[in-house]
Amino acid sequence: MRTKSFQWLPLLVVISAILWIMCSARVMAKRPPVPTNTLPQQPTLQVRVTQAQGVDLDKIIYFALLKLALEKSGRSYELKAIYVPEIRPVMRMHTNPDLINVFWKGTSPAFEQEFLPVRIPLLHGLLGYRVFLIRKDSQAQFDQVKTIADLAHFHALLGRDWIDTEIYRANHLPVVASFYPNLIPMLAAGRGDYFSRSILEINQELNTDQYPEISIEQSLLLYYPLAMYFFVAPDNQALHDALYQGLEKAIADGSYDNLLATHPSTRDLFKTLHLSERRLLMIENPLLSEETRAVLAKYVSNPQDISSLPGIGNNH
Repeated sequence: MRTKSFQWLPLLVVISAILWIMCSARVMAKRPPVPTNTLPQQPTLQVRVTQAQGVDLDKIIYFALLKLALEKSGRSYELKAIYVPEIRPVMRMHTNPDLINVFWKGTSPAFEQEFLPVRIPLLHGLLGYRVFLIRKDSQAQFDQVKTIADLAHFHALLGRDWIDTEIYRANHLPVVASFYPNLIPMLAAGRGDYFSRSILEINQELNTDQYPEISIEQSLLLYYPLAMYFFVAPDNQALHDALYQGLEKAIADGSYDNLLATHPSTRDLFKTLHLSERRLLMIENPLLSEETRAVLAKYVSNPQDISSLPGIGNNH
């Protein structure tokens, strides 16, 4: 009998193993499935920009584009404006990246090395098309400007730390430089001849109630290749990626162009500036990096064909 019991032992072991496996399978089946597409929750992006006294950011197209990019990124974010006594966001972010971590600016190789550029030209690269604010009584003088050499007889008012200032000087165009809030008062006081602004910025600069003697120059359109980027603090890859992805999505779904077509500073520019009727003058930008030249080649139309510009505001 003892021999027969040992003969059944292997069979009992096999049956026990099968029963254990079946019980384990039932327990596993009762457990809720683990989602395979769940991503770890990402921390809220902290976004800080500068705001100078007297500047309403809600009227600035770049601030609107920043908010659009953040919304389209799909990331949660907290956006705050930090008041500063003057607009020096580059220095602020350089010395205290925890206080200020994003700004927008015309690019240069130095900025691209020091900070993280979001390599999508803001405003479709149209920043390089410039028109002027002038004193009304000087329009007849600007009507006589036919060449860059003619323009060199006038003094441009530009920001002290703007890349445009270096571009003008590299092309032998005289510049009077100061901080941004001073430029229109200086123009009104005759301390410069014209204030050069992008075609997508100039409508937000003109304040005929405060400066009735200032108007938009009617005959000239200056062009130089220039990209305006968002720059973020060099160790903030998360914010860089969110802005890049957000801008890409906004361009793809049409909300980027819709913003430009409806924002107060850009919606009527083709109606008010009569771009195709202006004399086009062109200068070089010797300060572009090879990366930015490639980006502009991708995004920017032929500057000599004004009709190829995106139809911003044409339907309004």
